[in-house]
Amino acid sequence: MTNAHLLKSTKMFDKVKTVHITIQANYYSVKSLHLICSEMEKCLKQWPNVIELNLCFGFNYFSRLRADRNINRYQASMQPYVKTIGELLPRVSKLVLQGATQCEVLDEWFGDLALHYSNQLRYLDCDYCVVIDTPPLQTFNMLTNLNVTFGEFANYSTASVKPTTIVFPELRYLLLEYPRASNVFANRKAHASLPKLKLPCLETLHILFGGNYCPVLACAVLPTSMKSINIIGQYGILSVLDKCGVQRVENLMMTALLNPTNNASDTKNLIKSLYDCNRVTRYGCLRLDKTLTLKPEDLETLTITHLQIGMVMDSAMVIAFITKLSRLVDIKFTNVSMEDSVLNLAGPAINGDIGKTVVPFAAPINSLSVNYNNNRDSTQPVPELITYLLLRLPMLRYLTANKVSAKDITKHVEQFEPHFPHLSHISFDLEECPPFIVKGRKGV
Repeated sequence: MTNAHLLKSTKMFDKVKTVHITIQANYYSVKSLHLICSEMEKCLKQWPNVIELNLCFGFNYFSRLRADRNINRYQASMQPYVKTIGELLPRVSKLVLQGATQCEVLDEWFGDLALHYSNQLRYLDCDYCVVIDTPPLQTFNMLTNLNVTFGEFANYSTASVKPTTIVFPELRYLLLEYPRASNVFANRKAHASLPKLKLPCLETLHILFGGNYCPVLACAVLPTSMKSINIIGQYGILSVLDKCGVQRVENLMMTALLNPTNNASDTKNLIKSLYDCNRVTRYGCLRLDKTLTLKPEDLETLTITHLQIGMVMDSAMVIAFITKLSRLVDIKFTNVSMEDSVLNLAGPAINGDIGKTVVPFAAPINSLSVNYNNNRDSTQPVPELITYLLLRLPMLRYLTANKVSAKDITKHVEQFEPHFPHLSHISFDLEECPPFIVKGRKGV
């Protein structure tokens, strides 16, 4: 199916900026490419205003083995279509290569297609593990955005690479995504021949990876100052980040997954180094899984504005984190127990001038999430931890909690809103109903 005939009838070829090509099954690749290119040539020998090409190969899961066998026979037949597409679409600067699974032949063919446009590409997004054998040194010099998703069926063994250094002089944005459950790259010696990757202008780096080692990051030479880094990984990959040359970063987002073989003390020291206030200048987001146990004092002096923490903690520990981390804007507690030791803390008397007796916390928390880990149901009264925090966080605008009754929250807000007007501006997101705002007596 194509809409090329509509363009032919309206003679609006000069308006076309983007071309989408979708091939549903790999074993029809050659035939489909021939038909598509023929249809485009019938309309126009050259599409000079097209700057974006989206090429997607679909896949029939139940015919995977058959598809692999058939497409390998057509490797030589597919090669000419790199030149054909290049002649039809000579000005492509954005290339998106998508597919449902890995295929050795398509990896190489996509690599050839990317290499064909390499001197003019500014944006490259590939779901395939694109293979480019012995690339010339002066390629991809215009590239500013690169997104690579490594498929879980790919063969990640690395052959010898001739150049010792590859430079991406204009690259500003780099995203690398690896299969979460895969153990690829476990053998570092297999990637010892990778060249140094110099990225002198890189501003934003995303690595979405559940493992302990990333060869691309290990080979990268990053600039001393960057705008944003987002990493999901275990101790090994985070320790490489700590040593890759970045001295200052505006925004650092890190999800630390503790491997049982890693030392918890080393991970704590690594977090302290990465989130040092002299390194992170504006925004620090840290997500910790339940296997890593921390004390508020471990993070007290760091630039952490957003925190998600998965370790089991009681109410007193929740309050300790909020009071110790004065830069917090957003905090999520995902594993809170109902041993409500907050009962031992001095709460406000309901009578008297309550507005003067409650001292607000220093942290400018805008969003708070509390997830209880037991079988408590929402018919019980609102946990005192929630009521305690609501009165002491005047900047709070969003509260997410489970096991909490909307009726009881409403009653609490209506009771205290005259002395704490910020309560009428909080959006409550509870399990039993859509998000809502309680307008207290002053808000009516």
